[in-house]
Amino acid sequence: MRAEPFLDNWAYLKVELNWLERLLLTAVARQRKDTKTIERISQTKADRVTSHWWKGVVNFEEVIASDSPADRRKSAPTASYQQQLDARIQASWQKGIGLALPILCDRLELNPFEKNAILIALAPEVHRRYAQMYGYLQTGEDTPERPTIDLVLRLLCRTDAEWRIARSSFLSSSRLIQSGLMTVEEPDQLFLMRSLKLSEACVNYLLSDAADFMELEELLEPQVSDVFARSVPRTPIDLVLPDPVLEQLQQICNQIQFTPQLKAWGFRQLPGVNALFIGAPGTGKTLSVQWIAQQLEMPLTEIDLAIVDHPAALIEDLIAEPPMVLLIKSAERWLKRSAPIEKVIELINSRRTFTCFSVRHRIAVPIALRSRFQFTIELPKPDAMARVQLWKQAFPAETPLSEFDWQTLAKQHRLTGGEIQAIAKAAAIQALSQEASEITLDHILQVLR
Repeated sequence: MRAEPFLDNWAYLKVELNWLERLLLTAVARQRKDTKTIERISQTKADRVTSHWWKGVVNFEEVIASDSPADRRKSAPTASYQQQLDARIQASWQKGIGLALPILCDRLELNPFEKNAILIALAPEVHRRYAQMYGYLQTGEDTPERPTIDLVLRLLCRTDAEWRIARSSFLSSSRLIQSGLMTVEEPDQLFLMRSLKLSEACVNYLLSDAADFMELEELLEPQVSDVFARSVPRTPIDLVLPDPVLEQLQQICNQIQFTPQLKAWGFRQLPGVNALFIGAPGTGKTLSVQWIAQQLEMPLTEIDLAIVDHPAALIEDLIAEPPMVLLIKSAERWLKRSAPIEKVIELINSRRTFTCFSVRHRIAVPIALRSRFQFTIELPKPDAMARVQLWKQAFPAETPLSEFDWQTLAKQHRLTGGEIQAIAKAAAIQALSQEASEITLDHILQVLR
């Protein structure tokens, strides 16, 4: 029987996500059953902690022990399913229908495990329920989380040999991580506890209506073997921040723009302007620096220390060739007490136009270093009025929208600007997948569940 091609990239993704959902629901059901057994049998906290050992040895209610081959779960598609899927992918290519994930796997020569790891990391970008299932499988709590290396290995590996081989896919030297499309977050955590995240460009490519090889080449070229992300912000940026924060950002721009005049008037000027931005993810730290670069009409260089193996080695390079506008994300890795403080101070004082260190919490910065920053700006989570504006900005002008009660939506869901942007995009994908002519409140609520 001749294989039927997929209608488009989204039709293909729905098939892959349906398989993933079945896999996750099976894992959730098994974990709930195991949890009930452990709670019923264990008598002390020590019993619960060591349950991974004794539940595989002690046989309850004539159930086969969990280390028996008869109880090994199916963690990957069956051969017939995979063969049918491959046949449909080939039929789609013959019809000129671009499927993003297969094209990516073909270009980077990724194996089935790596392909499914990308799919697992992509799923929360499509619907939050995947993140909630990941949270339950990882912590036992119904809280959204990104998948960890441990979870991916548990879901996809059936034997110890498979586990050992698959683990190497997440090392910094692997082709998947080297490509820059996937990053391993939380470098200070144990390796298995680190979470996996796809780059925004990779997510956009995988969710595109129609993908092609040229688009992928453009995506890969600037990212391979390069920890610096350089850009010139062009689209006008409309910040939604409290007035005092906006005034501080404008002061930074003014100090840089009027440096020659201040020197001419006899005022002593430091070589450049530096700042410490403090705030939770999604509160606008990166966007604020992009706004400053846009006002100054200068290129912006971003470095995320969370994805750099040896961040201390970068300091010398940055001191030798300082970018005009530099944003250092996850700066805790340089500002903590064990870091080479003298070099960090030299970097802060080195000649450049503007340097911004971005951290989540003030406590991450040693007191001795706080006075080194000319500006310290704390970006709060948006209040209800700001969230109304953020919701309205999240949808482009050409997006078809039904009537919304923005005030109620903003009051009921205390989200950051970054979260609102992500939910708006996911709601658009949800509407398109249901062949809706416009985005409705139901689509947003489906993503929020």
